Amino acid sequence: MKARTLRHLIIGLLMATGIFHLAVALLDGGDGRALGLTAFGLIYIGLSFYVRSDVKDGSKNHSRNAIIATLIACAAGLGLGGAHYLQNGGPMALPIMFLIDIVIIAAGGWWLMKTTAKS
Repeated sequence: MKARTLRHLIIGLLMATGIFHLAVALLDGGDGRALGLTAFGLIYIGLSFYVRSDVKDGSKNHSRNAIIATLIACAAGLGLGGAHYLQNGGPMALPIMFLIDIVIIAAGGWWLMKTTAKS
């Protein structure tokens, strides 16, 4: 898969999971989940625009910082959300969101490897 295709996959998944987080927060935000889901939903939507913008961040591969920020946010969401889910349970939508986070992390790592190998 080409680096550009991976970046577009990451953008789409970030937007989808961001909207999914907001929907779950609205429909089933019990047990104190609504605030965290809303925050991460907005973070993911914002990151999708950041990755899409292809900003000049000083790196040879202009999206590198955006992809790294995405990996950090997804890992944090996976860790925090996963810990909360293991302690308190929750709707079936949460494991689906965790799976999306794992796919984003894998695609982001693959993108980093492909773009580093190019330079």
